[in-house]
Amino acid sequence: MKYIFMLIAILLSVMNACILKKYGEINKKNYSPFLFNAGVSIVWIIILFTLFLFVDSRISLGAIVYGVVYGVILFAFLLFKTQSMANGPVSLSTLIGSCAFVIATGFGVFYANEKVSTIQLIGMLMLLISLIMCVNPQRSGEKLTGKWFFYCFGFFLAGGLVGVLYKLFGNSPFSFDVEIMLLTAAIVSSLLFSIVGVVQAKSFSKIKPDKTILIFMLLSGIASCLYIRMNLSLSNIIPSIVFFPVSNGGMVILSTVIGRMVFKEKLNTLQLCGIAIGCIAVVITGCGDYLYNIIF
Repeated sequence: MKYIFMLIAILLSVMNACILKKYGEINKKNYSPFLFNAGVSIVWIIILFTLFLFVDSRISLGAIVYGVVYGVILFAFLLFKTQSMANGPVSLSTLIGSCAFVIATGFGVFYANEKVSTIQLIGMLMLLISLIMCVNPQRSGEKLTGKWFFYCFGFFLAGGLVGVLYKLFGNSPFSFDVEIMLLTAAIVSSLLFSIVGVVQAKSFSKIKPDKTILIFMLLSGIASCLYIRMNLSLSNIIPSIVFFPVSNGGMVILSTVIGRMVFKEKLNTLQLCGIAIGCIAVVITGCGDYLYNIIF
């Protein structure tokens, strides 16, 4: 059953990326990404508060503190993910975002003295080669702008910080207080998005969303909240050597297929090979040692 939930989480993650891409295409009025994500965060609050009421949840000060920190990181993560999907190819944006686990891996090595094998280093080198192959703007079938590169770098960095926080929270005495931690994070991110969005808008006419934007807020809020909540639980019950490679690799492959079929993204042969190498690199980094021990 847990692997079925992992498949559902992958599908929801890719669905959310497609929702954000489509939103970027129809957002002709350039509605504020801060206000859009404020609406997404409100959807999170409704879902998480409902879970908090119906699940045997606890409240602890430590979990609330983690939630506040996560809320700030979530503010950056949602903003950069929304903008990277809206301003560039879904497949390449997903690949770059999926590589963020390298940051968490590095943190584990220096902070928790986790060991990195030669096979894992080879996998990370392959990831670097994959990115070079994929994001060469001079040889891309899709237009890659400086703005998109900036948003993707922010998406990658924020995703890495999310992984670091998960490691810290998972090893803390408050790791079972998941609901209150996530609910606090959603409230903090919603407040940050709302404050920045209102200040940036300067007039009420720019604040009020139309029905179409509200629908995209609702859909993105449901998909993103559910897959992140599921991933937080799954990462604690499925071995890391299985969860991270399958989850990240699955998102990249599926987003590439959907990107070509739905959004007609024109990726050249070099970029498609780069994505394939990236998926292999994710598997090697996550479970290369396990496969090596089985084979040899």
